[in-house]
Amino acid sequence: MRKIVATLTVAFSIVTLAAPVAQAAPAEVNVRIEGREETLFEGPILTAGHAVEASSDSAPHGCDGLNNGANPLPGPTPTAASVDAMSILGEDFDGQWYPGFDDYFIERWGPDGQDEAKGEYWGLLVNNVFTDVGGCQYELDGGDEILWVYDAFKTRPLLALFPASYSAGARPLTAVAELGQPFEVEVDAYEDAAENDPPAAPQRTGASPFEGAEVAPVATDESGFQRVEAESAATVVTGADGTAEIVFAEPGWHRIKATVTGSGGGESAVRSNRLDVCVPAPPATDCGALPAEDQVRTPPPSGGGEEEPEPETGGEAPQPEGPGPGGGGMSAATPFMPSLAPGGGQVRLEAPRLDRRRLGRGLLGVSWRVLDPGVGIGGWTISSRTLGRKGAPYVVRARGTGGTSALLRLPGGAAYRLRFTVVDAIGRSSTVALGRVAVPGPDG
Repeated sequence: MRKIVATLTVAFSIVTLAAPVAQAAPAEVNVRIEGREETLFEGPILTAGHAVEASSDSAPHGCDGLNNGANPLPGPTPTAASVDAMSILGEDFDGQWYPGFDDYFIERWGPDGQDEAKGEYWGLLVNNVFTDVGGCQYELDGGDEILWVYDAFKTRPLLALFPASYSAGARPLTAVAELGQPFEVEVDAYEDAAENDPPAAPQRTGASPFEGAEVAPVATDESGFQRVEAESAATVVTGADGTAEIVFAEPGWHRIKATVTGSGGGESAVRSNRLDVCVPAPPATDCGALPAEDQVRTPPPSGGGEEEPEPETGGEAPQPEGPGPGGGGMSAATPFMPSLAPGGGQVRLEAPRLDRRRLGRGLLGVSWRVLDPGVGIGGWTISSRTLGRKGAPYVVRARGTGGTSALLRLPGGAAYRLRFTVVDAIGRSSTVALGRVAVPGPDG
């Protein structure tokens, strides 16, 4: 049964959102997608069951827990929640729909597709346990922890990272440490030998201390993907009791995860959850706003960003360096009006519009309108990723600290996925997908 669910939870690749099912009540859940070499997404989101469509599919399919008669009422599901999560980053999924299961077999999340030749598939866990049904049949409760793992069905320890003071309940997203003083963490490992019904809530039972785990800094790139820097001099290794001590020499937020480097250089364990540690600068007692990834995010409303273009209103984008892009969510309360992560004084923007009239010359106009400046806009970036090139990164095409328009230069003969990121004056960020454009080559 494990391999069937592997394919079932392994066969997604690129997804587009379809109209949400109104009867499915939203819930706050934690989504984590551990890719081949990076964490593709991690953090709490607000989600509800709804129809989803893989990139290779021709029509959306329901994914609200009613699939295959699994539940009497619709609700949030791991697959729909993860589609929502990846859409926050402008990413998608692919998979194969199996009518007999009334469910998708996941093949890809974002850039990481399964490798059948190597037997590397995606697998789904809820609250640390492999599910025994597919990700559209399983119905979530508020507070559940969803984990998709690449190459999930090879025997590897499943790591979990905690402050040593933690005793029970959902894994904490953040912790506080003192500047220059030892901060103790613990790494545990879950080893699931069979599919079971996941517990009603995340539990620490079933785990044991793990010796030899590398607790290391995490680098988050402009796509929102997170890579464990196990080669860093700041890395510490857990002892026989699963604990290790870290001394933070700089104040501010520090992001850490645990992993194990194998003899061949790859990771021989499923990397742990992330922990963001606040190290206040005395006499302060906190680090200000939480990182965007630790705040509850909502997916962008489907259908935004591909409207008819308006006349271009600006020239070349301003070039001063602005704050780097982040992975904040958007408020779906008002269609096409993204807001920054929860907090006072939110910036609200009308969805950016695209002017394609000069694409033949490799120029794309983007314009937007500020509906509410909130605490102030610290900066914005517009990035593109070349479609059809595996692993292609997002490249910043324009950035600025003011203005409401930009003119992008895009190389011809390629198609691009675009996204717009705005950061407010206190560092909160929000990203919206602008859609896709194709730029003609020299031969038209």
